[in-house]
Amino acid sequence: MKPVTIIAAALVTALTATSAFAGDKIATPQEPPFKIEKAQLAIKSPDTGVCPTQAKMAGWIFTNKPGPVTYMIVRKGGQVGFPQTVQAVKGAAGYVASFSNTFQVINAVDAEYRILVSHSGGVVSNWAPLKASCQ
Repeated sequence: MKPVTIIAAALVTALTATSAFAGDKIATPQEPPFKIEKAQLAIKSPDTGVCPTQAKMAGWIFTNKPGPVTYMIVRKGGQVGFPQTVQAVKGAAGYVASFSNTFQVINAVDAEYRILVSHSGGVVSNWAPLKASCQ
């Protein structure tokens, strides 16, 4: 066989093989689903023993990518707060949805609270104590 014929035959074989795969669907990499990784709650109880006074609460919900996170605050042995939604955004520690608020303590209290994250497969935060003695 002449060299030109061998090159032409190799080219035809390569084109035939390429066209045979043209109809096959190649799987594209899938984006991982949104996942809640963990939650953390902190409460700063009032420094004074006189009510009414103020306390502070902050929470962090860590995720694997940005997106909305719905959570509720739960009192141990008691009420469940209404659902609230915050956005997870890129931060120094990865993706995190955070919130904070200051609230008024009117009566003496010795309770614990935690975050319950909706649609997370049961992710909850630590119990955070709230203590205030009113005199």
